[in-house]
Parts: sequence; C-alpha cells; structure tokens
Amino acid sequence: MKTWSLRWRITLWSVLITALALGTFGAVVAYELYSEQVEVVDVRLETDARFAFARRTETGGRTLDWVTSLRASDVSLRGFAVDGGDPAAPAQVQPEDLRPFLARWPPPRKHFSRHVGEQHLRFGVFAADGVTLVLAASLEDAEESVGDLLSAYLIALPTVLLIVAGGSWWIAQRALRPVATITAAAAQITAERLDARLPAPRVADEIGRLTEVLNGMFDRLQRSFEQANRFTADAAHELRTPLTIMRGQIEEALRSGGFSPEQQRLLAGLLEENMGLQQISDNLLLLAKFDTGRNPVAPKLVDLSALLADVREDADMLAAARHLQVAAAIAPGLQVRGDAVMLRRVALNLVDNAVKFNREGGELRLSLQPEGADAVFAVANTGPGIPESRRGTLFQRFYRADIGRNSETGGSGLGLSLCREIAVAHGGSIELGRATADLTEFVVRLPLAPASAG
Repeated sequence: MKTWSLRWRITLWSVLITALALGTFGAVVAYELYSEQVEVVDVRLETDARFAFARRTETGGRTLDWVTSLRASDVSLRGFAVDGGDPAAPAQVQPEDLRPFLARWPPPRKHFSRHVGEQHLRFGVFAADGVTLVLAASLEDAEESVGDLLSAYLIALPTVLLIVAGGSWWIAQRALRPVATITAAAAQITAERLDARLPAPRVADEIGRLTEVLNGMFDRLQRSFEQANRFTADAAHELRTPLTIMRGQIEEALRSGGFSPEQQRLLAGLLEENMGLQQISDNLLLLAKFDTGRNPVAPKLVDLSALLADVREDADMLAAARHLQVAAAIAPGLQVRGDAVMLRRVALNLVDNAVKFNREGGELRLSLQPEGADAVFAVANTGPGIPESRRGTLFQRFYRADIGRNSETGGSGLGLSLCREIAVAHGGSIELGRATADLTEFVVRLPLAPASAG
C-alpha cells in the first residue's frame, strides 16, 4: 500500500493544526465581538429607558407622549411596551407584532433576544415608580460587524494556510535533507563496499547522533564480515591440502588392489565423499573471493555455443544412468566475454541438478538462444516443481529445495548461490523461470560479445 512521504505528512498535519487553531481563535473572537456589540445595545437601551422615565416626569405621566417622543429621537428603537401597573388597563405595545413576544408580563428577564419576522431584536425590561417599560432595538449592526469580521477572516484564512503549508514544506525539506543524504549514502554500502561510511554530521543534533550510531554499526558489521570471510577462505584453503592427500592415497589404494569387494566399496565411498568435500571447499573459497570484492573472473572471448555443446555431451552421460531423454536447441556462433571454466561450472551445476531432481525416464532440455543483446541459456527438467513460496530463497547459501535429500541427491546448498555470483560477475543474471508441477526451468542471461551481438 502506497503511503505519503514524511514531508507531505508533516505539511498536512501543520496545515490541519493551524486551521483548527485559527478556526477556534476566529470563533472565539467572533463570539466576543458579538457579545460586546450586544452589550453596547443593552447599554443604549438602559440609557433610553432612563431618558424615557425622565420624559415621563416632564409630561406629567402621559404615557404616549413620553414614549412616542423617545421613539422619534432614536431611529434604532424598533418598539416599546409600557404598563402603568393598573391591572384593569392592558399594557400598551407598539408595534403590534411585538405583542406575541410579550404575552408573559412582565417579561422574566431584563435582557433577551427574539426574531420578529426578518428582524433580530434585543429587548430590555426596565421598571420605575410602578411602571414597567420594555424597549426593543435592532441587532443588525452587531450582526453586520461580526459578518464583516468573519468574511475578512475567511478571505485571509486560505492565504495563511498556504503560507503555513509552504513554510512547513520548506522546514520539513531542510530538516529531512540530512536523512535523504544518509539514505543515499547507506544505499551505496554493499558487501563489496563495506568500508564506505555515512557523511560526518555538521552539527551534533539527533541526526548527527544517528549518523554516528550507524557508522559504528557499519564498523562492527565490516569487522564481522571480514572475520567470517577470512575464516571461510582460510578454512577452505587449509582443507585443500589434506583432502588432496587423502584423495591421492585412496586412489592409490584402489589401484593397488588386494582388497575384498566390501573394502573396495568402502574405499570407493570414501573417495566419493572426499571429492564432495573438495568441491565444497572449492566453492567456499570461490564465494569468499566474490564476497571480498576480488572478482576471480578472467574475461576472454568465449564461444558459448561450443561450450554448451560440450556440456550437452556430459548431460547425455549423466542422463543415461536414469534413462532420461536429453533435448537440446543450441544456436551456433554465440560468443560472450567471460571465464570459460566458470561458465562451464554454471552449466554443469544446472545440468547436474536437473538430472538429480528428475523423475525416472523423464526429460532434460537445454537451450541457448539470442535475445536482443543477451544470450539466454535455459536448463529444464521434468522433476517435481518448486513451490512459489521458495522462489526467494533458492539462491541463498546452504539452501536446499529438497529438505529430505538422500545420498544420491545430496549437496551442500552452495551450487545455485555460486551460479548466481558467477553470472553477476559476468554482467548477467540467473533466475527461476517456469516452475510447474511437472517442469522446472532455470534461465541464465549473459551479455553477448559485440561481434556476436552484431
């Protein structure tokens, strides 16, 4: 599943948090502004009420005179209601559309807001000398002030978020630049370049500390890898001499004769095991050279078609013991640059596996064909297939596809890994091609020599 990069996630989270903070701040500011505007209206209503009661005193208590004069002096006043305290005389309400909102008299609260038609009114309830006066003023100005603020805020908010997004991207890019450098440098550290290290940090921050820790880890890995390779190479080299001596002595004993049939079979078995140990020793020594970056390939112009024709003859002899049919389709004249001994080793290893892991009376197929700038060599057999789950481990060292191997199909598990190293050293590759229940195919690709490719 594709995930967003850390840079994008930092930018997105910065924008979201900023939007949430600014949204909350804007809502609080709008609420406070509206509350202040409503408070201003309440103060104005109180001032008007005091003025009205003063006019009542001047007019000798004539209700309509002092309230009507109040409305005429204040264009923001939308209406009034007045009750002189006489239960027999109903409260006077102007205009009449306010009456439904004053059904309960006197109103229970000193200040409250109501929608009257399309207007939003603020009511103030005031009492003096037994007279209750209700004044109503419009909240249009307060709402317009808040609306103007929110409009300006919504216009400015996208600009601010764009600036935050750009700044977050820039900051994240600068902060992650050392990580990108470390990643690129770490990708260059391979088994052949274990001496490479990450660039030294400029500052002693978290990234710098991480770089130091990783470089220390690479130092330990390099020492361990070199010790393992040195042990493998030394052990393989030291085993060659005694194994060679043992092989010579066993062969000399077999040639001298004078042994019973059981003793001859025992010596023949020892000779076979000795040859197997020699092969393992040679493979380990060759793999150790590949691991340390000492490419043992001596490139020369090799006639791959002729080489595989010789291998086909060896395949005929190996297949005869198990009554296998050998089919070959080898294109003539294909040449590569490489080491003929190692290429023959690859071909024989694949042929030997194809014979060992084949059914009795089955088939073995060899093919060599040009494909573009490559020579493609394939070996297929009709043995049991290889499960899909084991494709990724076939070329690992000491891996055995057949866990229950017997003495006839036994091996060290180094053959395919050595084939891969040789193919890569020649600029090519090896892979498992078709793998069905009754057919297994390995494919080797090698770059053709310029003359052959032309």
